[in-house]
Amino acid sequence: MEDAVAFIHSLSQVSKKQGLHNMELLLERLGNPEKQLYIVHVAGTNGKGSTCAMIERILREAGLRTGLYTSPFLQRYHERIRLGGVPVPEEELAALVEKTKPLILALREQGVFVTEFEYGTALAYLYFAGRTDVCVIEVGLGGRLDPTNTAVERISVVTPIGLDHMHILGDTIEKIAAEKAGIFKPGVPVVLSSMENAAREVLMARAQELGCECTALTGAETRVRMEGERMQTFDFSMEGLRLREVELALNGAHQVQNAATALAVIRRLRWTFDIPESAIRAGLANVRWPGRLEWMGNVLLDGAHNPHGARTLAAYAQKWLEKDKTVLLMAAMRDKDVVGVLNLLRPLCRQIVCTRVPNWPRAMEETDLCALAGETARAVKEMKEALDTARALADEDGTVICAGSLYLVGAVRTMLEAEGYGV
Repeated sequence: MEDAVAFIHSLSQVSKKQGLHNMELLLERLGNPEKQLYIVHVAGTNGKGSTCAMIERILREAGLRTGLYTSPFLQRYHERIRLGGVPVPEEELAALVEKTKPLILALREQGVFVTEFEYGTALAYLYFAGRTDVCVIEVGLGGRLDPTNTAVERISVVTPIGLDHMHILGDTIEKIAAEKAGIFKPGVPVVLSSMENAAREVLMARAQELGCECTALTGAETRVRMEGERMQTFDFSMEGLRLREVELALNGAHQVQNAATALAVIRRLRWTFDIPESAIRAGLANVRWPGRLEWMGNVLLDGAHNPHGARTLAAYAQKWLEKDKTVLLMAAMRDKDVVGVLNLLRPLCRQIVCTRVPNWPRAMEETDLCALAGETARAVKEMKEALDTARALADEDGTVICAGSLYLVGAVRTMLEAEGYGV
């Protein structure tokens, strides 16, 4: 099995992205499995993974056969490809790789260097074909030129947009929104999360150009009834779908807005599928999305790696945590707005422990991060030692916030599972 995943990862060393050409050619050679799928396609800067998870869980509770494709993975590659909520088994992933590896090598001989993400997306489509009623597919990066944009979805979704990956997508909200709008297809319904006007206007204009029915949420569709540290309830109201006192298992006020987006999608899917209210309630009450405001013991794991995500984490921490009892464990990638994230998270914590994610070329050195973090920070290179240091500083009655990189969150989550947390 290790050989299959190693081959997938090896493509990052020899790949060469050529717009959508590589992906289109690869899918054609594979028999276009994406054409067999009923797809909900989700783009956005923040919240798209959580929104995907909520949509999928509701559909699963309704008895539908679901596929879920997300990125990146936290702990194991298999997490990215889920059938009925279950990660692709090792033996099935190995079989898919064995079947398709000769094609990847043959294309390479022809000068077509398939990327790791292109290949992973194709594997997901192959695995889901003939086995699913609905597939929820998360965009990897941007939208217009993302490998997932080779399929024609039945519903296009865009979650809140922020300034991230600016070196690729553009340096303004409007430019980034235009890239996300690239997933829209003529006549395919669009659902937009509540977001700032600059992004909304670009998205709505593009939807109108393509003749897409557009449902644009404003935030007024929900009313929070009870917000707890580890659970919340809310009301939801749109024409055709009104719910009172819905229980949501995901933490943070922002997840209510993500749930509203998921519910707007479900509202549209109910025109095609039988999705009873009981399934909607059970889906939101039982949904899990690891590494996002997730508690494991006294460690709060959150994948915040840009200012938008850090702002959400900060709002939660300000409401529920005591600064004098909170320690931040942080790692970061050099191409992120690390200063912007630090400016939001530093005021929440008494001390900061800076570490480095190993084996990632983009990873920031812990000493460089420490220099940016200021006088309350210390650098600890090895992650397990950094976690132990942060927990010792926080004491048993304090909290460790683990944030700054999903790769860090995944590694720490694995360590905590080994101790019996979350299993």
